[in-house]
Amino acid sequence: MKAKSFMLLLATLFILPVSEAAITKKRRIIHYKESVRRERITTRVPIDYTIETTGDENGLQIIFLFPMHEADITVTDKNGNVVIEENQTNLYEGKALYVHSSKAYPYTLVLTSPAVDITGEITLEEEN
Repeated sequence: MKAKSFMLLLATLFILPVSEAAITKKRRIIHYKESVRRERITTRVPIDYTIETTGDENGLQIIFLFPMHEADITVTDKNGNVVIEENQTNLYEGKALYVHSSKAYPYTLVLTSPAVDITGEITLEEEN
């Protein structure tokens, strides 16, 4: 009886990880590629204009990690529809923008301010 219980336990421990591998979804990787950056002013301390993107099945998150004064931010989808439009935004400690139910990749991001103009593309890559 103990041997049967032990074999059943071993079989269960072996089958569960294998069956989970079959139902695991593909991992989505979101990339941001900057195509154009024009700096209009020179600051005493160089500013690193870093933009990060993360996301899952429910949405896309765009994070600006730098300060900006009077920035106009526009995000459009692949059809040219404006998804996010922020005018005269002041980014003192960074900012996060969200696109809910993001399905229309690639997205185009345009940031215009007195200090810098940035244009970039947000793409999706699925990995096994």
